[in-house]
Amino acid sequence: MPYAQGVNQNTYIKLEGVGGALDPAVAWIPLRLINNGLSQSVEELESDEMLPGRHMAESRSGVSSVTGDLEAELTFSTFDMLLEAAFHGTWTTNVLKTGTTRRSFAILKHNEDIGRWLIYRGCEVGTVAIDCPLQGKIGVTFSMIGKKEEAYVFDGVTESIANPTETVMMTTFEGSLTEGGTGLNHATALSLTLENGMEAIYRLFSRDAYDIKLGRINVNGSLSAYIEDDRLKAKYLGETKTPLVVTLTDGTNSYEISMTQAKLTTSSEEGSGDDPIIQSYDYRAFNDPAVGTEVTITRIAA
Repeated sequence: MPYAQGVNQNTYIKLEGVGGALDPAVAWIPLRLINNGLSQSVEELESDEMLPGRHMAESRSGVSSVTGDLEAELTFSTFDMLLEAAFHGTWTTNVLKTGTTRRSFAILKHNEDIGRWLIYRGCEVGTVAIDCPLQGKIGVTFSMIGKKEEAYVFDGVTESIANPTETVMMTTFEGSLTEGGTGLNHATALSLTLENGMEAIYRLFSRDAYDIKLGRINVNGSLSAYIEDDRLKAKYLGETKTPLVVTLTDGTNSYEISMTQAKLTTSSEEGSGDDPIIQSYDYRAFNDPAVGTEVTITRIAA
């Protein structure tokens, strides 16, 4: 008997219209993931009733919520729709800034080996995280929050699936990082997270989420490097905001991520014996009134 395997699980996404409507004329877009963690959980309400013999009264179902991470290797143009939603902005001449525009998606999970389709409705990007490890693949994770999970019947006559992108994954063997306009060529790791403070809210007499609230923009991350001088320590001790610009590339296509008002907020050092000492910092990026954003992404196509 066949059973579901991760290698045969595909994910597709489509922008929702008013009231969650889906236009069958718009093709589903494949997402190239390494893991789709979307699921619906239902809270169990346990009874406090005291029954003879120490028995427990029957429990009931409480609120339901859809959450989970879409994890992937960063590839050019594959996730631009989700990046736009995470920033709540709009790509303009290949530039994306933070904003207030909300977008919700329907996400399909298809288990080919057992023919199962699930749809997650009302999904928004709560958080996007980009991880740049030493000598590794650049990862991107979209933490989603949605309203409902349902079974789905895909109509092969009226619905279609677009072709996936063919760009290759980006790695930290290529690209660059500058701090204060000068190359930080001794960095060992970098991460960036944009959080939107999103949370499901509920109403009386309904288990499904009433809506998803939108909070403040919080751009933060971590940075580590070998110690060549005191430039980073001086910025940290002086509480001096400094521009951080990282270019991520596949060797042909690139994303340039710029944070013009980044502030190092914590500091530590680690290393002993003949190992190099690594300096590590957490940072937070603040809004720059001159550009109207905490962080900017620029697409640079081949």
